[in-house]
Amino acid sequence: MLSPSCRETAEWRRIPPAIPMTRHDRPGTVDSAPTVCNGQDAGTTLAVGQSQGLVNTMESFLVRQATRRQAMLAGITALLILCVFAIAVPRATQALPAVPPFMPMCALTVFTTACIASFLLGAQFTVTRQPILGALGGAYAFTALAVAVQLLTFPGVLTPGGLFGAGPNSAGWMWVFWHGGFPFFVILAVAARSLSVEDLIRPKNVRLWAWGLVGGPVAIGVALCGLAIYGDLPSALNVAENAGAYDKNATALAIWSLNVVAIAVVLLSGRLRAVLDIWLSIALLACLIDTSLNLLSASRFSVGWYLARVFSMFAPGVLVCVLVWEVTILYQRLFAAHATLLQTSVHDALTGIYNRSYFNEQFNKEFDRAKRKNLPLSLIMIDVDHFKLYNDTLGHLKGDACLVAVATALAGVVRRPADLVCRYGGEEFVIVLPDTDRRGASEVAAQALQAVTRLKLESPTSVGYVTVSAGYAALARERFPDELVEAADAALYRAKGAGRNRAYLAKTE
Repeated sequence: MLSPSCRETAEWRRIPPAIPMTRHDRPGTVDSAPTVCNGQDAGTTLAVGQSQGLVNTMESFLVRQATRRQAMLAGITALLILCVFAIAVPRATQALPAVPPFMPMCALTVFTTACIASFLLGAQFTVTRQPILGALGGAYAFTALAVAVQLLTFPGVLTPGGLFGAGPNSAGWMWVFWHGGFPFFVILAVAARSLSVEDLIRPKNVRLWAWGLVGGPVAIGVALCGLAIYGDLPSALNVAENAGAYDKNATALAIWSLNVVAIAVVLLSGRLRAVLDIWLSIALLACLIDTSLNLLSASRFSVGWYLARVFSMFAPGVLVCVLVWEVTILYQRLFAAHATLLQTSVHDALTGIYNRSYFNEQFNKEFDRAKRKNLPLSLIMIDVDHFKLYNDTLGHLKGDACLVAVATALAGVVRRPADLVCRYGGEEFVIVLPDTDRRGASEVAAQALQAVTRLKLESPTSVGYVTVSAGYAALARERFPDELVEAADAALYRAKGAGRNRAYLAKTE
């Protein structure tokens, strides 16, 4: 009979059933769901499809059409930004308590998030070969460089006069280059959207293009840093006492205009259809508000100055959030694809039970466990009677349906998680029964024959319905797994030779 313990240690048995089970009581069994799963060739098609879907997602996430929820979230964000700006404008010059560490803290945040955005966009470009992603990576790399140099050259932050021998106007010009350069490079990135990927960016040259698209703005930034530090430039923006005094300053107007043009270019080129267009517009809007508040506030530690620092952090931060969100989604889909691959690689595409390769792997483990712990183990080989005649007479579609029905019926006769039902090949099936002696195997074999008979599947045989034959064997002196399989197989062919629709026990030496 069956051993009272039903193997508690086997992770493989935890794979959930992939076909509906019928429950038939069997004496001496543990009342729990059987371990069944899909069969032999299901994995290839489904796993490839799942993997292809993952690849497509990786290639098109940022440029695919935004959902209604994403558009609404971006719209709410833009509305909040504009509301804060509208409230802050009348109070832009209002002085607040001085917090000297606030500026370096904000600058370090901008530097960090801009570096992350540049890296992630550059990595996206190497995978997708979409020029806009590489060029945007360059825009954020330029921002990271500009804000870092501005912080290092700002008088009184690290040294009284700034590092690198900076002049009194160096930090001001770095601010100008930062707030004018970012929208400028975004405009170039959007223009690169129309470039032909296939003609220009071949897979073998993608890294060179990445260095060019990301490294080009950095090289320009290095040149501008040198100009700002060693160029003996005049004051970047004439400091005014009153808000709004920059409206006649050419440099201020140029910076502000570049930000407005960049927003217009993104809106007109993509019409906010893609995820990237939506959140890039938000980043540019934050940059425009940052620029405007800086120009409206004449001195540090004012309402406009503090809010400008906040929006300067928001400009790269919003895209970093989107990119991290993308990575999270890709990880989730990769996990799902991996789980699907694991499931389909051990299942039979047609019948929905374990396949031959999974049987070979798990039966060897069960055999070794039974030999090592001196536990009973039984094996039942089952074959559909006259299946070739059934197939030739009724056709392959009917034959497939017959195999599915038989597999479902066989799965219904096992109830323990440790029991294993597999398609062995063609019309042949196998049931592995751990912790089961020959008497228990005899009961299961009899129930298997009865379960198939109860289907009453019409068959062109003398009986008139589909039947199966079975041969079963219990572990005795066998030293190798194949010996137990051969014993059960020999018993199966004895049953078929004796008239079919019966179960025979393997002969013992």
